[in-house]
Amino acid sequence: MVVRAWQALVEMLRIRRERSRARYRLAAMTERELLDFGMTRSEIAYELHKPRRRK
Repeated sequence: MVVRAWQALVEMLRIRRERSRARYRLAAMTERELLDFGMTRSEIAYELHKPRRRK
């Protein structure tokens, strides 16, 4: 039980760091670079804040 809780915490922190890095990289992009991906800043924010899917 403790191991499962610890694993869940570690996974939550990993996802948080991953999203933080993605936000930092996306924030550094120009509007033109974002358009090359076919996304706007609001779409990126929405995608980054989606709840994670449960297994």
